[in-house]
Amino acid sequence: IMALSGSFNYTLNRDQLIKNALVDAQVINDTQTPSATMIVYCADSLNRMLKAWQMDGLHLWVHNEVTLFLVTDQIKYLLGPSGDHATESYVETAIRTAAVSGATTLEVDSTTGITAADYIGIEQADGTMKWTTVSSVTDSDTLVIASALSDASAVDNVIFAYTTKIQRPLRITSAHYRTHAGNDRDLNIIARKDYWDISQKTSEGEPNSVLFIPMLTNAELRIWQEPDEVTDIVKMICQTPFDDMDAAADNFRFPNEALDAIHWNLAYRLAVGYRSPPDVRQSLKDMAKESKRQFLDFDVEIGPTYIQPDAQWLS
Repeated sequence: IMALSGSFNYTLNRDQLIKNALVDAQVINDTQTPSATMIVYCADSLNRMLKAWQMDGLHLWVHNEVTLFLVTDQIKYLLGPSGDHATESYVETAIRTAAVSGATTLEVDSTTGITAADYIGIEQADGTMKWTTVSSVTDSDTLVIASALSDASAVDNVIFAYTTKIQRPLRITSAHYRTHAGNDRDLNIIARKDYWDISQKTSEGEPNSVLFIPMLTNAELRIWQEPDEVTDIVKMICQTPFDDMDAAADNFRFPNEALDAIHWNLAYRLAVGYRSPPDVRQSLKDMAKESKRQFLDFDVEIGPTYIQPDAQWLS
């Protein structure tokens, strides 16, 4: 009878992987501990390498669903930690008792999932969404907002609440427009020239196209047409960045299947940096190349392939 562990959570933290890489690069032996100076150098090399890897492949595990909340007549949105209201997770509720302009205490259907300091948007009678933060949650159906309503809010008006804005996305792979009734429609992700060729960029209606511009602190998303419903949302699948490896005990934002590739590629970089013997560098280079190839081959999405004949030859 086989004695199985029943465990599936093997991993390495930053400094454990760094030591292993230094040993295989023949910079230290397995009984030695890397110096503080070595750790700083190796961590810099590791972070540079992982930043570069963001340009490789699909990285399916960091393709997350993002929700962008719309603003009437606004076509330009910033996506990132200091950008517009976009998040990976949110709560929706509604006004339970009509609120007057100037109100800060709201009676809602439910406060489940809402906490103090959350961002909160309240649909108002004038068709705008009042965005502020939650000062406190009083009970299961009452909360206090930091900035008063600028207009009345009727019973059943929509409320969105969330805790964290997204990190700057690296790219958008799909997008669709979702009405408050729950109907989805694909949005075309267009190139800059296609967007610039639109003659009337401020025409109003349900959006049908988006332009993604990968900037620095916040990426930029431009929507066409101008949205006219603040209770509708844009749902996107975004590639988000890997976490920085800042501390000794940090774990990698990678599936454990990637640890071997990370290890051998870091070992090769360190062998070059510390001028290990040429035969060691060559051996590590081969291991690094093969392990990364295996990992990228694994990092694919399984789906159908469609083949369509070229109709011009059928007539």
